[in-house]
Amino acid sequence: MESNARVLKALGAWLFLVLLGVAAAAVTIALVNKYMYGPETDVRAYFEDLQDGDGGRALGLLNASVPEANAAMLDGDPLEAAAEELEDLEVSTASNDGEQAVVRADYSLGGERHSSEFSLHPVDTQWGFFTVWAFDETPLPTLTVSLPGVTSVDLNGMSVALPDSAGEFSAFFPGTYTASYTSELVEADPVSTTLTAPGQEAEVVLEPRPTAALEEEVDRQLKEHLDSCAGQNTLFPAGCPFSYEFDGRVQGDVRWTIESYPDPRIEVGTESGGWSLESARGTARIEFDSLDLFTGEVERLERTVPFEVAAGLAVDGSTVRVTPRG
Repeated sequence: MESNARVLKALGAWLFLVLLGVAAAAVTIALVNKYMYGPETDVRAYFEDLQDGDGGRALGLLNASVPEANAAMLDGDPLEAAAEELEDLEVSTASNDGEQAVVRADYSLGGERHSSEFSLHPVDTQWGFFTVWAFDETPLPTLTVSLPGVTSVDLNGMSVALPDSAGEFSAFFPGTYTASYTSELVEADPVSTTLTAPGQEAEVVLEPRPTAALEEEVDRQLKEHLDSCAGQNTLFPAGCPFSYEFDGRVQGDVRWTIESYPDPRIEVGTESGGWSLESARGTARIEFDSLDLFTGEVERLERTVPFEVAAGLAVDGSTVRVTPRG
């Protein structure tokens, strides 16, 4: 009897150890399944790809649907710049019914807290225990950038073309995208936007302003034109904004001088590639001798003639063209 009791006791201890081992294995499998194979792992890997600027891996992992737009932001330095301020990432599973999982990512971007959600589904198992997950097809956001009067800008540090002063770009989320423009003639303050959701559509509109160099060049060309007009020995200078009506007889030369040059404001409009000049007023002075045909008397006439100048403006790279209109 005592021998049987020892056998039963040993058998019980053995069964307990077996059950304990099974339980430990189950816990281990569950932990490995969650932290090494769970949907959260894929989301963390996606964020790492963004921060590494590895657009190829990120596209494949996200199962991304890419819009028909400029792909300049989808790899390399521009992508790395988009995720440069990404910090304090916290990933958690919002729901998981075994067939579908929603993973929430909370993070800081540009000093502000944001969150994004990702949908994943199981596609396979490894070793019969571990679930392999994949992202559902995820549409990428689209970013539209425009800058009137300009055909290229810097976007996340890369120079990109803007046909017709606007362009569409495919972009990853989450990320911050900053557009800016600086040249000798035109400048615009940087404008940033943050993308946090699949399929999001965002727009960045830069506001151009003329530099001092552009204003000086416009003034120079206008003055050159008006001085050329003033050099014409006639009451009606051809192609010029001023003239003088006189019914009498002019004796000798007509002399024009510009008393005050107009100072037109440079505007962004719809003409000449987006640039235009506001009409502006100036004054000219005319001097000539008038001959009285009846008495033969000669009188010196001096008059101030107000005028308004209108002109078109084209800015192309480093080239400025002012085109006066009569």
